[in-house]
Amino acid sequence: MSLMGTQRVEVTWVFYPAIKNGLSYDEMPRAVDEVVLVDHASEPITSLNNQQDIERILYRQRSPKGVAGRPIVEKVVPLCDCTMTAEVCRYAAQFDGLRFRLTGGERIGHSRVYENIPDPAEGYPDRKLIGEIRTEFADELLFLVREMKGHR
Repeated sequence: MSLMGTQRVEVTWVFYPAIKNGLSYDEMPRAVDEVVLVDHASEPITSLNNQQDIERILYRQRSPKGVAGRPIVEKVVPLCDCTMTAEVCRYAAQFDGLRFRLTGGERIGHSRVYENIPDPAEGYPDRKLIGEIRTEFADELLFLVREMKGHR
């Protein structure tokens, strides 16, 4: 399989069985897995095609045997795509493969989005502030920035 035209994402999900065995949805254990999108990698990762591909992959690879149910995807985060090529990822060792990250903000209820800088010669020691935003919108902003800029 050629890895050209693929996109790696980190998926937080829960397997919601048809018979819950007394557990509510919130009590179900979450899993975090890496999924490689191939068929619709050129589309945004929030597209219906990619969501269906993610659920299909998780169901085939991770669903418990003999339990009726389905995976419910809660969060999808684009990951570094540099490792798909022969190049070495600039962000792998120091930043866990992430170009952008989220930290607490200076004001209460705010978060900051930073771009990790692996090369201090660019004038920044290790990160560059992209912006500060209310915490309730921070995940969406980080998601959009990662999808727009990726590692290119």
